[in-house]
Amino acid sequence: MLFIISILLILITGIVIYFIIDTKKTQTVETPPYVPNFQDEQLQKKMLREAQICTESVMTTFDKMLDYTESSIRVLDQVINELYKKKSLSQGSLDRLIVSFGAYFGQTFLNNQSGQWFQHPNFNLPIIFSPKALFEFSPFEIIKQKFQHIEKYDLYIAYQDLVRQYIKRLNELRS
Repeated sequence: MLFIISILLILITGIVIYFIIDTKKTQTVETPPYVPNFQDEQLQKKMLREAQICTESVMTTFDKMLDYTESSIRVLDQVINELYKKKSLSQGSLDRLIVSFGAYFGQTFLNNQSGQWFQHPNFNLPIIFSPKALFEFSPFEIIKQKFQHIEKYDLYIAYQDLVRQYIKRLNELRS
């Protein structure tokens, strides 16, 4: 009888520990504080058009092709390096380039991963939000970082890091 009670206590303890660990595991995935419940088609079209303007400008100005692949992020990085070396930029020009290059960077992520453009109420510029991964980021902030640390910041590495974070978040939510 004592043996059966001991086994029952061990089983109950194991079940309790399992639920505690399982609860903590699901709590490690943070949910963004504001999750959109609709997709703004106008914003999607606007940002896609901005990304297309970027590809056209890079082709005409630098004779380089941006094709929304991960490897094209390297080309974008080279273009920014060349542009920065050629001339000093006014704040207005810099802001315009951040929007154009950020739209391309974000659209590349969307084309290769998943998500949507989302106008978050706390930001002036839209962000990328992936509902299936509960993952968000600002491509414009990444481009700003590039311009602030031109020689030290590599857009391709930043892009790969984003993809790793995104996949990690997807896997956390699936398990």
